[in-house]
Amino acid sequence: MFARIWRGIARTSVIEKYFHYVSERVIPAYRAASGCRDVWVLRQPQDEFTSIILLSFWESRDALDAFADPQLKSESLRGERESLLAFESTAAAYEVIVVD
Repeated sequence: MFARIWRGIARTSVIEKYFHYVSERVIPAYRAASGCRDVWVLRQPQDEFTSIILLSFWESRDALDAFADPQLKSESLRGERESLLAFESTAAAYEVIVVD
C-alpha cells in the first residue's frame, strides 16, 4: 500500500470556499480512481492561515502513478488559486510499512 500526501495553505477567511471545492470536485475524483482505498482532508488553523493536507491511500504504486489529481491540473485550479496562498505542484508518495 502507498500513501500520497499533498499540502497547501489558504487564508482562514476563505477556507470554507476551498473545502467546498474539495468536497465537490477533488474528493470524488480520488474516490473514483482505480486503486484508491481512502482519502482524508486534514486542516490545521493557525490564526489567519490554515494548512491543508490531502492524505490518500492506494493499493499499489501503479494505481498511484496512474492517478491524475484534479488540483494539479492548472485549468482546474484557475478559479481556486485565489483561495490558496501556496500549494505543492507535486505530491509526495510513501510506501506504507506496518511494524509490529
